[in-house]
Amino acid sequence: MLERHLFTPDGRIRVRRMIITVVLLVAAALLGSVLVVLTPIWNGQQHIQTAWVIFAVFVLKFPLVGFCWWLIVRNKEWPGRPVVWSADETGQILEYLRAEARRAMDLPDASARLTYLSGEAWHVADRAEGTLKADAVGVALEIDRLLRDLRRPGRRTAGP
Repeated sequence: MLERHLFTPDGRIRVRRMIITVVLLVAAALLGSVLVVLTPIWNGQQHIQTAWVIFAVFVLKFPLVGFCWWLIVRNKEWPGRPVVWSADETGQILEYLRAEARRAMDLPDASARLTYLSGEAWHVADRAEGTLKADAVGVALEIDRLLRDLRRPGRRTAGP
């Protein structure tokens, strides 16, 4: 239920709802801190004081801790495991690499940028599957061709 409330079906954050949820949880945790500070009011009434502290700490602060834990565990990317991108993410990455390669051609450090972008494109090609793998290889080869054309003797290079 929390997943549907805070995230769209494609996994994107519903920013307004997330902000409201976080603000409410932080406000409850801060109220819990204020209530703990006020614990001496119940001096001499051990049972009420105990219930007060349990309420202040567990009922008001624990939801924020639990929410943070849920967000951490929800992240599907764990260290040491390969990253898995959706088809949309892979397409966005490839489009970004294409656009950056075209933009880099007019910059003084075009060779270094294209070398970096080529490595990123080949990395995406290694991770992609199916038709996306072919698209990623095509982008990597396109960037490599731009880099080769840039380094070709006789071509004026940008820079000092």
